[in-house]
Amino acid sequence: MTHNAVAYLLRWIIHDWDHGHAVTILRNCRSAMKKRARLLLVETVVPSGNDPHPGKVIDFDMLIALGGQERTEKEYARLLEEGGFRLNRVFPTASPMSVI
Repeated sequence: MTHNAVAYLLRWIIHDWDHGHAVTILRNCRSAMKKRARLLLVETVVPSGNDPHPGKVIDFDMLIALGGQERTEKEYARLLEEGGFRLNRVFPTASPMSVI
């Protein structure tokens, strides 16, 4: 990981991992980044509640295949905070993916 970038992008990385491993990945990113650098995550943000959503199917797949999970916005906020970041915004896209 380069140490002088303005922004870093992780796409479909964090959902592969359980909470503890995801925090470790984020902390490693934080330690390699300059103070003002930005981290962008491209992940599925699962809505709370019981309405159908593609992310809920992906969540089940990630749990079985890798022990990972899809997360709600609140779960990403907590995860990012524990990893040394602050959730600024979530940008939904036309796909199930969002830019965090």
